[in-house]
Amino acid sequence: MNTQLNRLKITLFLFLGVFFSLSVNAQDYSESYVNYMSDLEKYVKDDLYGKVSSVLYDVEEAPLQEDYLSFVKEIQKEINKFYTDRSADLSLEERMEVTSFKHTMLVQLGELYLDRSQEMAVEERLEFFKKYLSETSLQHSIENLTDDLARSIMMALHSALKVPFGISNSSVSDYIFELPKEERELLWGSYILNDVLMLTRSYEEIEETLKDFKSTYPQSGYIQNMDEGLASMEKLKTGALVEDFQFANLEGEAVKLSDYEDKIIYLDLWASWCGPCINTFRTKTPDFEKALREYEDIVLMYISVDDQPDPWKNYLDKNQMRGVHLYAGKGFEAEIMKYFKVWGIPRYLIIGKGNKLVNVNAPRPGEEAIEELINLRGI
Repeated sequence: MNTQLNRLKITLFLFLGVFFSLSVNAQDYSESYVNYMSDLEKYVKDDLYGKVSSVLYDVEEAPLQEDYLSFVKEIQKEINKFYTDRSADLSLEERMEVTSFKHTMLVQLGELYLDRSQEMAVEERLEFFKKYLSETSLQHSIENLTDDLARSIMMALHSALKVPFGISNSSVSDYIFELPKEERELLWGSYILNDVLMLTRSYEEIEETLKDFKSTYPQSGYIQNMDEGLASMEKLKTGALVEDFQFANLEGEAVKLSDYEDKIIYLDLWASWCGPCINTFRTKTPDFEKALREYEDIVLMYISVDDQPDPWKNYLDKNQMRGVHLYAGKGFEAEIMKYFKVWGIPRYLIIGKGNKLVNVNAPRPGEEAIEELINLRGI
């Protein structure tokens, strides 16, 4: 059960850590808010974690759905009382934030049950997910749909469908759009916000989906957050001029993106510690490079986000690769990673001539990517 226990810890503390960090570091938060989050962290560590462990993980089998729902409702009462006892001195904005976090915790508790009950068929998992949202009142009580809450809801839905989170899959949208209108708003809004966060679709695709959402729910309280999320993607529109990032090459020289403005760039963000990155280099990249070798106006650009340059250089010393090799460093804190909303690697992008963005979620090395790159030569 160690793996499951570790997952439990990660799930229960992931967003708590984010919020607590904000409360400590942001001057805009009141002392009451900082105290609230500190007390909440203590409650999760000293009380909630043990209760959830005993119900889900310290047993040979997952509890019956009804038993778990009863358990969660008791936890919900505790969380609501915690809020009532400590929220009086919070500002309106702070109360909205901690309420959203309260909802996020409840969603995560539902996902934990799905994670523990892997033997359940998808149909049964979806029925539990639907019932869970209804009986915890999450389906209709969420007024402020934050990024973290939307992501948690989508993680839970992916789990219910047994679909890997972060990978585009039509079964998620199919499920949402088959729901009656009165049950669709929360999941659809979460789907759109998660698309913005994960950049799983293009700006134009998300914009079109948001238009449909507004047409269906013109009075939805979720619209403002979705509009703000879409606005944050303006620089990622197809055809947008990409910021002129600067990196170091293997010789330590500065290289700018604009140095290749007369080229079509297939940009590969990777790191030496990334297993899928290395596996792709070994299995797909050689044929990919070979197929594009004759096209001088197509450049394969590999940008490492290793924390230190030595692992990057050592890998390339032992594994010769064609293309342009550059170093950004800083892992997911690298400016280019934040610019393109990169949450996982490898990540591929296509930047056209003039350094204009073509595809923020390009295909992996293979026939589809080759075709797209070659077709761009005639534009």
